[in-house]
Amino acid sequence: MTSHSESPVAGQLKRYYQTSLRYRDDLKTHDEAFLEPFLILVERHVPKPARILDLGCGTGLSARLLEQRGYMAFGLDLSPLFLSVEKQKDPDVKLLAGDALRLPFGDGIFDAVAAFEFIEHVPDVPSLLEECLRVLKPGGFLVFHSPNLLSPYLPAFDLLRMALGGRGRPVFAETIPQAFGWLKKNLWLSWKKKLSPRPGFLYREPDLSEREIGGDSDSVYLANPIDLARYLHGRGCVIEQRGHAMSWRNKVIVALTPNFAPYMGLVARTPHRPAG
Repeated sequence: MTSHSESPVAGQLKRYYQTSLRYRDDLKTHDEAFLEPFLILVERHVPKPARILDLGCGTGLSARLLEQRGYMAFGLDLSPLFLSVEKQKDPDVKLLAGDALRLPFGDGIFDAVAAFEFIEHVPDVPSLLEECLRVLKPGGFLVFHSPNLLSPYLPAFDLLRMALGGRGRPVFAETIPQAFGWLKKNLWLSWKKKLSPRPGFLYREPDLSEREIGGDSDSVYLANPIDLARYLHGRGCVIEQRGHAMSWRNKVIVALTPNFAPYMGLVARTPHRPAG
């Protein structure tokens, strides 16, 4: 049986990220302000000076900023093309090209594994989580900051924006009827997941046409904290946080409905296993 990590879509994603100059150039526009919500989330939970693996780090800027903020950070990305951006600026930055589904590290060597807007691009999430748990020390942290692609709030906000004359969301909600359809689908799927006792990872076909860059058109996993929290809880982890927000509006949403907030701030801690 073919796993998601060995599927045709995994190969397509790999080729896309390793060759797309437009995607690389889009990543170059992501500055420290863009990464600030992720950096705040890490600093809120992970004590310094921790050894952190920054997964799917893109150009490597996030790893460099974590290093500047007092962590021992190692960045890993599938694309040498993306990593070349930071390597040209600082040849000594600790960046490595590699597959997050087959991490090139030994067991139990990191205090934390963190990822910004990465997990929605992973074609086999359970395998990724197992690899993350493998390289973490007992009591280590998992930190995922990503859009919650099953959040009903995302299409609701898109509908409001388009009703006021704004632009839709690429691929997911480019028109008002599309946004209504996405809202209905997310309400139904979120409710089903809330009632289910087991995680059920849902995937989609990514749009790699480069008609749009960004906007999660290239996402493959319908990321949400319910799946991740249930899976990690089943592996003995303690879930410390599910949603994350910077604006007052989204902070209210996170406080009331953390599983359905527009952005995940999933933080889990691995069990403290006794020595020996």
